[in-house]
Formats: sequence, C-alpha cells, structure tokens
Amino acid sequence: GIVLAFNVKVLPDAKEESEVSHIKVFEDKVIYSLIDNYNAWVEEDTTHQEDAIFSELTPVSKFTFLKGMVFRNNNPAVFGIRVDVGTLKHKIPFMNSDGRKVGYIHQLQHDKKTVTSAKTGDEVACSVQDVTIGRQIFEEEVFYTFPPSHEAKQLLNKFMHKLSTEEQEVLNEIVEIQRKKEAAYAY
Repeated sequence: GIVLAFNVKVLPDAKEESEVSHIKVFEDKVIYSLIDNYNAWVEEDTTHQEDAIFSELTPVSKFTFLKGMVFRNNNPAVFGIRVDVGTLKHKIPFMNSDGRKVGYIHQLQHDKKTVTSAKTGDEVACSVQDVTIGRQIFEEEVFYTFPPSHEAKQLLNKFMHKLSTEEQEVLNEIVEIQRKKEAAYAY
C-alpha cells in the first residue's frame, strides 16, 4: 500500500508500522512535490518489475557450431560455438534452423572456466545432454534459442524495446520458423 501525507506530520509509530507492513509513505508540504515524488516512485517501481520479468524470459540468441571444434561427441556432447546475436545462457532450450528442438544448453565454458552467459561475438565451449554430434547436430549448423510460445508472445508484445535491432530480427526469425510448425506460436 501507499500513504500520501499532504501538509501533515506522520507519527513515529505510524512510520514504524508502515515499515513493518511494507507501506510506502510520501509526505510533503507542497502538493505538487508530493505528486511528483509519487509518480517518480511508480515509474521506478514499474521499471524494476519489468526488468525482473524480462530477466526470467528465455533470451533471444542465434549461434553457430564452429567447424573443427568437437571436444566430445556425446554424453554430453561438447563443442565450440560462436554467439552471432544476443546473449546465450546455460539451462535454456535451443532449436535448429528447421525449428526442431535439439535440447538444452547444459553448460558454457570460456578458457576452461564455467560461465553463465556468452554475448555476441563470444566463442565458447557448449555442452548438451542427449545429442550426438554427426547425428542430431552437425558442424557449421546454426541454432536459435527456443522460447516457449507464451514467452515469445511476451517478448513481441511487451519487451521489443529492450531488444537490439539484431535481436528483434532473430526473434522474428524464430517466430517465423516456429509458425511453419505451429501456426499459433506466439499468439
């Protein structure tokens, strides 16, 4: 909750209770300042909520399996990739350019150290469970992250402004690929 206190003193026990109850109290002797402070707080709070939701979504990314960078064929398959667009994180699903789900990125490593994400231009080692190189995935193949339909819809409708131009293009490619298989994807 919120309390707007215009031209009044807030009692100490009321302040204490508001802190315990997580109630925001705005007090000012000038009504315009009170409203401005409240509006600034609402805008800041909305931005924080938006950022929290966005950070939980599957990131938009496109990456390439580098030729000659096979470190292990299966259980798990470990191979070198280059992130072409966006940010790639571990524990996210990905698909090939036909829209077939390949699996989940199990782990990313850079210079033999585990990393949680890789950005555009980074070349890292990627491990994937339950695939065999040469059967399900191939060298020089291009992959995309695979957000579930409801997340793709959120990205398209609410968060396009948070994506770079390249990420927007990749998201549109992902949606186009998936709509060939499932017409209602991201609707």
